Amino acid sequence: MLGLPFLLLLLLLLETGGIFIAELVMDQAVSTVGREVRTGQVTNADLTEAEFKNKICQEVNFLFDCANLHVDLRTYGSFSSISNAVPVKNGDIDGSGFAYTKPGSEQIAALKVYYKWPLYTEIMRSSITDMSDRSFVIVGTAVFQTEPF
Repeated sequence: MLGLPFLLLLLLLLETGGIFIAELVMDQAVSTVGREVRTGQVTNADLTEAEFKNKICQEVNFLFDCANLHVDLRTYGSFSSISNAVPVKNGDIDGSGFAYTKPGSEQIAALKVYYKWPLYTEIMRSSITDMSDRSFVIVGTAVFQTEPF
């Protein structure tokens, strides 16, 4: 009688742990690459958008499918103008507003990376996501003002 609830709880804990690990890996990758943007290494290296995405991919490719990474790097006029909303439209990540704008010296910038993490238990699918494929969006964000370079 207790076996089924115990198994369900165990599966939920494993899935929640997997999401937690994925978020940690994403945050570390965005932090590492964001540091390179903040110090001007990305701007001075003159990376294309594909090369920049590959740089992030090298940090997370052991856990994520790099083809499904969505990267948004852009500059802003002020910190208050940076949105923290996840761009979801019609149950999918809306990449139509994404950009690849390398910041110059002493500019405010935000690096955001999105990934759709698959969920395997029906309770998690129905309770924590609005995505049409019932996946969970992992988000990594780094907001900073670039250094003088």
